[in-house]
Amino acid sequence: MAGNPSRGWLRPGDNHSLIPQITQRLLWLGDLPHYPDNGYDYSDTLATAVRHFQLRHGLKEDAVIGPNTLYWLNMSPRTRATLLAQMFVAETRYRAQLPDSYILVNVPAYHLQLVDEGSTVLQSKVMVGLPYRQTPLLESRISSVVLNPGWHVPRSILRKDLLPHIRKDGNYLNQRNFRVFDYQGNLVEQTPEQWQQLAYGRFPYRVVQQPGAHSALGRFKFHFENSFDVYLHDTPEKQLFNRADRALSSGCVRVEKANELAQWLAQHRLRDPRKWHDMQQDFHTTQWFALTQPLPVYIVYWTAWVDQQGTAQFRDDIYHKFSSVAELR
Repeated sequence: MAGNPSRGWLRPGDNHSLIPQITQRLLWLGDLPHYPDNGYDYSDTLATAVRHFQLRHGLKEDAVIGPNTLYWLNMSPRTRATLLAQMFVAETRYRAQLPDSYILVNVPAYHLQLVDEGSTVLQSKVMVGLPYRQTPLLESRISSVVLNPGWHVPRSILRKDLLPHIRKDGNYLNQRNFRVFDYQGNLVEQTPEQWQQLAYGRFPYRVVQQPGAHSALGRFKFHFENSFDVYLHDTPEKQLFNRADRALSSGCVRVEKANELAQWLAQHRLRDPRKWHDMQQDFHTTQWFALTQPLPVYIVYWTAWVDQQGTAQFRDDIYHKFSSVAELR
């Protein structure tokens, strides 16, 4: 398929010479059950097929054929089959060595799966690292759940994200419930104007965000040992899970159903479920809860698979780990 419809955007109700080609491609791919007699018109029937196509490619389901949808429409059947086969082999080999219970995060799918005794008991949308702050691929074990976690801001995030905010607004630290400590552990207090000036310098302090409504980690943190200082956690920015592209974090994995995950762990794995229950109305005291048995966690990178309904799913190679597969002309 060639061309750039409507300079990149084709919407239901439009009329365009590429409509027959798009219709035929969706028919071949199985997104369209039968060939509609719509000529060059972008009909409602075709729009439904486009939404289905967008859904299984991780795109916004708006029936608008823009550059991203066109990219996937232009992928040849041979390329699709090759990609799907390669990923199927990789996933099958990987899953064959997994234990009976685990958490698996597939980065390009923005998806988390909790498996217990071989059965999927929870699935959740996630946010992962930006392309220039990638979520690492790793294997580890969740050993603790932290209720009302404080956020010890990594130096890199402090430099890249927080200091620019402080330079613009000296009240930023106070408004977002941050506390600042020197390297001896002493609390440091300054006026907003002084914080602004200090933000232009070396800023020799540690910054910790307190638990509460503004906490970047939300209500729960799921801790596992790793050399990258990343973890799974909640987030107050729930609206971002409505986005199709969710490579938005600084490397950690934000979990939409963090509360459900925490409650499942509390019911099945926590050493002190009674204390957990007693603290559910406490939103400011940080408390670590050890697991009776660590839960393995795997962060993987699969851009194509066949789902439980037998539908082929494809996702963007958000970290550019593979050579380009789409045949755009």
